[in-house]
Amino acid sequence: MDAIPTQGSNVVANEALTRIQTRVDGLPEAAGGNYWLPSNSDDERHKHISDNRELIKAAAKDSGLPPEMIAGIAWQEVQGDPGWLDDLAYEGRQNLPGTDDPDRTSMGPMSIQVRRAAEVLGYDPHHLTDMQREQIVSAIKDPAKNIFISSEYLAQLKAESGFADTPPEQMTREQMKELAARYNGGPYYESAAAQAYGRGFDSKLDDAKGALQ
Repeated sequence: MDAIPTQGSNVVANEALTRIQTRVDGLPEAAGGNYWLPSNSDDERHKHISDNRELIKAAAKDSGLPPEMIAGIAWQEVQGDPGWLDDLAYEGRQNLPGTDDPDRTSMGPMSIQVRRAAEVLGYDPHHLTDMQREQIVSAIKDPAKNIFISSEYLAQLKAESGFADTPPEQMTREQMKELAARYNGGPYYESAAAQAYGRGFDSKLDDAKGALQ
């Protein structure tokens, strides 16, 4: 069997992914999201954040973000459509002509796109090998790694904002709301849909913060 490449453009498990793996190995096991059944329960959102609070706090520290920022995104994302629908959408886009790019599929408890995760992890999203893509998909479907990857993506979005240099403890609620809109809309964060997402984030931020206690 050929060795898994660890250097160059064909690298599979790169330094960033290895670092995240090492990080989560030293933390409590993550609780997953709803895979089989749809759900829209605030009690379940609270439980998910509470069960994963040590992971969320660790990811926030690593990324230079307030823990409630990550918890607030989790509150928005962890319920809703079951995970198997993400798998079905991804497989369909891979195999059916005329469908969207499969790497635009959002997966995992905090719903991050495959291509965004690739960028966060330092891969070239336009030239992924099959083995690299498999590693990325596996990582974002893993509840613990998903938290760290999503947190790193939020940190990258913050770096592109007008409050890039604001320390996490000084971030305002309005800045966190904008960052949530950026998480949802990317470069189109000023769109109506992304702004609505930001308002939804803000309306539940206190609940998400409370779940971290």
